Amino acid sequence: MQRASQRSHIKVRTLADALVTTPGPDRPDGVWFPRRVRHPEPSLSFTDVHRAGSGNRGGVLGAVLSRTIAVVGTDTGNVQLADRARGGLSIEKHTGLTPDFVDSFGHVGREGTSCALAARDVTQVTVRDVETHPVFTEPARHAILAAGSRACHSAPLTTASGLCVGMVSAHVDRPLREPTAAQHKALDALGREAGRWIAWHDHTVVLDALEHLHVLGRAARGSRLRRS
Repeated sequence: MQRASQRSHIKVRTLADALVTTPGPDRPDGVWFPRRVRHPEPSLSFTDVHRAGSGNRGGVLGAVLSRTIAVVGTDTGNVQLADRARGGLSIEKHTGLTPDFVDSFGHVGREGTSCALAARDVTQVTVRDVETHPVFTEPARHAILAAGSRACHSAPLTTASGLCVGMVSAHVDRPLREPTAAQHKALDALGREAGRWIAWHDHTVVLDALEHLHVLGRAARGSRLRRS
């Protein structure tokens, strides 16, 4: 699995999650995805995918985060992706957050946080003041305040069909005004572009890695048979 991960420049955890959530090949001696239609990598207005590296998920998510915190006017935030194995959202990229925050919110479920609400409703959510907003569970509220975040804004990353595949959130150390219409529009456009790129990555780069893993597995089985 590590060889397939390195070849495709994706995390072992990402490949493992795909492995346990993707139906197996119809035939052990055939290709895994024989009817898959390949599409070109989507262009992105907020970063140069070729400079970041074609198929480089980390580079694209870093650009999403940089653009979001610039729009909101802060220097702290995180990007989460839908967790295929556990449900909910898992942090993939962050900046300016404390280790305790990342530990507390490395994975969140379907409720109890503003990002979970934004994912559920597939809409942007502004928390003007963490101390008083009813969306948080008390442990979540205390953890966010302890990390120095007093307000936050979350925007979903969506596919062409409107499916939420991730979330980007900006955190602010003071109460936050509702973003302007122009800020909402900019983050909506960013979320659509990023979400479609993530969907392409899942259906191209990740599946290529699974196919390569399948080839390695067939080769290993053949080697064992020849040695016996």
